[in-house]
Amino acid sequence: MVFKLTIRVVLAVFVFAFLSLPAQASLPKLQPADETHFAIPHGFEDRVAFWVDVYSKHSTSHAIVHDSNDLSIVYEVVDLGSNRLSRRERDRITDKVKAGYKKILRKLARAKNFTGLSNKEMAVYRLVKKDFNKAARSIRVQIGQKDRFRGGIERSGLYMEEIERIIRNHGLPIELSVLPHVESSFQLSAYSSAGAAGIWQFTRGTGRMFMKIGYDVDERLDPILATTAAAKLLKLNYKNLKNWPLAITAYNHGLQGMKRAQKKHGSNIKRVVDSYRSRIFGFASKNFYAEFLAALHVVRNKEKYFPNLNIMLPVKMTSLHFTDYVHVDTLIDHWGMTLEEIKEYNPSLRKPVLSGEKRIPMGFVFKAPQRSYAKLASLYDTIPQSRKYSSQVRSKWHTVSRGDTLSGIALRYGTSVQKLKNYNNIGRKNRIYAGQVLNLPGTGRSRHSSQERETIQRVNLGDRQMVRYKIRKRDNLTKIARRFNTDIKELARLNRINDLHSIHPGQWLKIPASKALIQNENEPEKVIQIARKESSAIALSVNKRDVKPTADKLGQVKLAHLERLNQNRPAFRPVSFNVEKKNNAASDPNVGWITVDFDETLSHYAEWAGVSVRKVLRFNGLSRQASLSINERVKVPLNRVTPDEFEERRQEYHKAIQEDFFNNYEIKRLVVRNVKKGETLWEICNDNIIIPFWLLSSYNTDKNINSLSVGEPIVIPMIAPIA
Repeated sequence: MVFKLTIRVVLAVFVFAFLSLPAQASLPKLQPADETHFAIPHGFEDRVAFWVDVYSKHSTSHAIVHDSNDLSIVYEVVDLGSNRLSRRERDRITDKVKAGYKKILRKLARAKNFTGLSNKEMAVYRLVKKDFNKAARSIRVQIGQKDRFRGGIERSGLYMEEIERIIRNHGLPIELSVLPHVESSFQLSAYSSAGAAGIWQFTRGTGRMFMKIGYDVDERLDPILATTAAAKLLKLNYKNLKNWPLAITAYNHGLQGMKRAQKKHGSNIKRVVDSYRSRIFGFASKNFYAEFLAALHVVRNKEKYFPNLNIMLPVKMTSLHFTDYVHVDTLIDHWGMTLEEIKEYNPSLRKPVLSGEKRIPMGFVFKAPQRSYAKLASLYDTIPQSRKYSSQVRSKWHTVSRGDTLSGIALRYGTSVQKLKNYNNIGRKNRIYAGQVLNLPGTGRSRHSSQERETIQRVNLGDRQMVRYKIRKRDNLTKIARRFNTDIKELARLNRINDLHSIHPGQWLKIPASKALIQNENEPEKVIQIARKESSAIALSVNKRDVKPTADKLGQVKLAHLERLNQNRPAFRPVSFNVEKKNNAASDPNVGWITVDFDETLSHYAEWAGVSVRKVLRFNGLSRQASLSINERVKVPLNRVTPDEFEERRQEYHKAIQEDFFNNYEIKRLVVRNVKKGETLWEICNDNIIIPFWLLSSYNTDKNINSLSVGEPIVIPMIAPIA
């Protein structure tokens, strides 16, 4: 059996929502809502009651062991004891409980009569009543959400007035404002392993229909902009489905999927949930509307469920449309804003902007606290014209070659070793490897980058090479010593400083050049070569009855971990122009060839090339219904942009995905197992927690991930949220 992963040309609206897991013990008596739109459907009472318990009764230290099909069946609520337990430790506890109930259900399925049962077995028998084998296959664990939901209600006060105003202005039911409770518990920086972000949990694919999502700005993280986008999406769903239960479910499952479900089963949500079959219409989608109704019930009765709430006051902001590109440093220096304030009031600004690597883009609507910055327009006029720019800083990358060192790369590009390490998450051992793609701070990336060059001068003192460093505002000896890999005593001795607190901006210090340009000799830089086998802290698990991996396979696994991600990815290869052509015709400089990578569509190629999708389709002789396969070769027109500009936009797109993922998740261990009969790539990546396709591919660089055979060993990275 071979399966193949393809990318649809037409953008599919699949939103994998950031979903929590279930709970209950005694079901509250719920009355149907008075509103016509959101009455509890007949037959949905148990589902809604289950989620009410999840949100209001059981905290995240409780695990509810239940039946995934019949939510009235709750076997046990397990007290996990501590929120400090890792996911793996929690799984170990709950797996043992699940195994116990599965054993009982298997016994009941084999039983000819039901005499002689233990008290626990009899309790399970009375709870389940029938279909014991099916029940044994349907045991699931849901983590309680009471503490998170309470926190979400308190945080919602910051933005709820504005959220409700936006929803009203779009002519939508005000009840939809509770959806962020279901999606994210109103956590502004919420990020799922499927790549959904913000309080409304938009994926990139769906989000870019309504918002700007780039390397400098991700509007999904702005609760107000994301609410406007969510209102548009919900309105679109309802316009197509004419039914709110289905329109809300489509927010999670996707509009096209719900249109197929409606066509086959009608508009009754219970009938759709019970009867619709689709690979991706799983537990999350089936329960999304019930979760919404439960959240609505809990919010309406919040004082009952959560006494003594401390709901945050609405945030008051002023805003201004920027007409230039501006560095955050400029706002800090000229407006007196702190970086924390800029980040808090402008959550859509990504790390490259906040770190000074990129500028705040032209056209960005900048927000600030109203109490301190009531007249932003006047303040904007105070910024010197020399600090306003007409273009964005270009992104640059360097592919590491054999023999490269961090200090050599830093010197070549006019930056510092520390910045290279910060921008590329390089650890204390300063290890880089041949083929690794490094993100370069470059010249002019921020005011501080250029200023650093202005404040560092090399001087020759006979046989002693020294660097003169000009002290800047907010500098102290501790910061300077750390930056140049030296110590305070050494700096004080060289510069005859008696009072460590007496330095001042503008003062020049002498620093040994060996310290300024080279890392600590005790931890030399290393370029890890492809053939080298390196020890690794990764725990490699092999499932029983699977093929035991060879030494070569173990080496490849460790190497894949060390190589990070990008060496073999098509997105990080340059555009090609030397494809063989008939009659040895010369290559057209306006036509480039690329290889399709994960998360790419023809609309992406059109955007990066500055042309229409129609032109890309025509270039490749494709219809709108065509599909692309991973690793397929595609032509792109390059008459509007240079190859470098196309590559920059493409790589920024993938860098943003990777950075967002690794800012929120870590790889805990690797598991090697065989591909099972009938198993799809989608099932492998969605078995427990969603693993991005690109990440799985990065750990299986020796094979074509979109074409795997039964019995073939595959390396699976087991991920977990960063605590």
